Amino acid sequence: MNFGWFVGQVLGQCLGFQNGQEWVRMRKIFDPTFTRSAAVTRIETVNSAARKYVETLPRLAKTTGDKSFTVSLGEAFTKFPYFLTASVILGSMTEAEENDLWRITQTRSELSLYIFSGGPYRFATSASLFDHGAIQRLRDFENQWEQFIARIVQTRRARRENLPIIGYWEQYELGNMTLPELLQTLDELLIFNLDVITHVITWCITLIADHGHVKQELIDEVAANEHDLPQYLTQSDTHLQRCFTESMRIRPFTIFTPGEYSNEVKNFDGVLVKPGTQILLDVLAINVRNPFWGTDRESFNPSRLKNIKPSDLRYNLHSFGIGSRKCMGQYVASHIVKALVLHLFREYEVSLVDKRQDGNSYDIDKSGWTPKAGGHLQLTKR
Repeated sequence: MNFGWFVGQVLGQCLGFQNGQEWVRMRKIFDPTFTRSAAVTRIETVNSAARKYVETLPRLAKTTGDKSFTVSLGEAFTKFPYFLTASVILGSMTEAEENDLWRITQTRSELSLYIFSGGPYRFATSASLFDHGAIQRLRDFENQWEQFIARIVQTRRARRENLPIIGYWEQYELGNMTLPELLQTLDELLIFNLDVITHVITWCITLIADHGHVKQELIDEVAANEHDLPQYLTQSDTHLQRCFTESMRIRPFTIFTPGEYSNEVKNFDGVLVKPGTQILLDVLAINVRNPFWGTDRESFNPSRLKNIKPSDLRYNLHSFGIGSRKCMGQYVASHIVKALVLHLFREYEVSLVDKRQDGNSYDIDKSGWTPKAGGHLQLTKR
């Protein structure tokens, strides 16, 4: 992958940017934390955390009424999934540690301007001549990030906690990966993917709230599974899961995949592609414009997934990636999103304050690198 010099400095050594044996080596180190079985062992914690968080939502109220209040989608559903994801790797954090992590994350987020703007930032010389301040901000972030992770490791070791971050750091100390590989992969898993999980959560909530029959089916299904909500969250054949999958289908967090290449000649319906040729996938062509999804392919309709085999989705749906390069955090993310959606709609009647401007458009938050759902929700206690 070649996104230019500045991107290489920020994420060039992270797991997601590796290929071949380097990718295999690093994947073996990080993957055990994020397998489906590992995620299932944490489902009680995720369910409990989501329930408790939803109970605190009135504190974020922008306006209040007798039984209802409004919240900002972006403000209400950004920090919770971020800190919960971070706790999987770093362990339970104190308020001071969370504040430090959030401050560093904001510093890192400011670098996105240079990551996605290209131009002079694609080359070291031109970046240095054109905007030396951007390079200084990058180095400041790198120092803050390294110091924060080192402090986390030190405190967890002192408490003799057996956490993923301790295992990762030991692999670095053993020489099985470099410090930049470790720090940039942690950036990829947490900071870089903050916009991704916020995008997924805000769109899933928005689309369910805006479709009354979908919302009612979800409420009924949750009520029928009250006896074991953690187990319900792990199931893949539920209306909740279909809502999650359908929202990612119709509102993918990226419309093009990063470029990848093969070392062999590839034959695409008679078109021969030379080895080393960068290939990008048009995600909307797969997820939305694809005739596979029927005549209502642009509509949010979770029920369409009821009779579709998982094997049929392999080449007709791009959500967390394709094949072996699928996002490691897919199971962690799906459990967090589903748990939050479950408890939100279980506790409140959820409706959009900002109605659609026309038949297809919603209020969109373009503050990050993914187009998250924006606007406000009205929540009425059930």
